[in-house]
Amino acid sequence: MQEKIHDLGISIIIPVFNEEKRVKTCIERLLLYCKGKGWDFELIFVDDGSIDRTVDIVKGYTHLEARVKILTSSTRLGKGGSIVYAVLNEPIKDYVTFMDVDLSADPSELARLLEYIDEYDIVVGSRVLRDGLRPIRRPWYRSFLSNSYSTLFRTLFRIPIYDPQCGLKVFRREITGNLFRNVKIMGFAFDTDLIVTAFAQGLRMKEIPINWTHGKFSKVSVIKEVRSMGLDIVSIWYRYHLSWLHNKASYPQKKGSFYGKILFSILSVNNNVRDRALTGSARTLAIQRLN
Repeated sequence: MQEKIHDLGISIIIPVFNEEKRVKTCIERLLLYCKGKGWDFELIFVDDGSIDRTVDIVKGYTHLEARVKILTSSTRLGKGGSIVYAVLNEPIKDYVTFMDVDLSADPSELARLLEYIDEYDIVVGSRVLRDGLRPIRRPWYRSFLSNSYSTLFRTLFRIPIYDPQCGLKVFRREITGNLFRNVKIMGFAFDTDLIVTAFAQGLRMKEIPINWTHGKFSKVSVIKEVRSMGLDIVSIWYRYHLSWLHNKASYPQKKGSFYGKILFSILSVNNNVRDRALTGSARTLAIQRLN
């Protein structure tokens, strides 16, 4: 397998917003690792309206290294929207992945996922599964929220993925168009929507433990994150419950579930949930206009 992944083609997408302090280190580390592996690679940075020197720094590298690219949008897209925009508008290589600019997952972790990509359509990194790797060190409240979200995800969808929100995943090119076009949630639960949509499309997924370093400089309020993710995940559940009711592909629904009927009834009277489920967020509509 090592020989197979030595000369593979991979597109690495990195969303950025006001990252002048971290983007240079990110570029240097990715270039060093990918060149060392001998990959046919490209680094696609998607700027989401930065007002600092982020774009200038990346453009400086584009003049020196053809494999560094930058996309910009006149509309704020968010992390998920930036990734979708790149996948649907760039001629990506055989495999595609996206990474956080702080490289919480070092580029070397890609090798773990690529070991399985010939057998699966999507390989998902996991901070929850360890299989001999050292435990992830992060604040107690982050561990609590992560484990709680993992339990909620598997309770709602019955999909055997323990860390749907992990920011490191690898996709085969041929499945990305249909998959990313059907994702509605562009906010915090973007990764969850990807997993549920992939399952509904019958794609083969494998979850692999990875090493992960908790970022110290989060720009997001935990309260805002919890509130938004809660709304997003029930919106995804509502959308796919509707699909199941109309005999369309969905998650592994327990037919006739009493609790499912109760939850569906409650969510049906919530306009915010219904609007997100049926039309997506404002950023989803923005991407549709851009395409």
